[in-house]
Amino acid sequence: MKLSLLSSILAFTAMSPVDNISTAQLAASMGAYQDGSFIGAAFDAYYGMVQVQANILGGQLVSVKVLQYPNHSGTSRSINRQALPLLKSEVISAQGIQVNMISGATLTSRAYLRSLNGALMQASA
Repeated sequence: MKLSLLSSILAFTAMSPVDNISTAQLAASMGAYQDGSFIGAAFDAYYGMVQVQANILGGQLVSVKVLQYPNHSGTSRSINRQALPLLKSEVISAQGIQVNMISGATLTSRAYLRSLNGALMQASA
């Protein structure tokens, strides 16, 4: 029952993902990512830090590995078990951070996208 409630709460919302971030997205549209693995800074998601690693192959974002995320409580683990795979799928499909945040995981979404933006900025340098 609790998991189905979380599923209904976790839905994409049309909020702006991260204010004033477009450098990495512009680089992606120009095919300017360098191949390799790039780690973004860790950002506070209130209940813990979120940090990701972007993996680039052939100039494309092919995977995102979450290096740390809030997992200290059952609620945090349940939310992130659903939110993190959704974010990963969306950013790979979009080839950048211009995706909708996940309602019910807004702080995690924001921290994830900020960390990913840092990694993608390294890849576009």
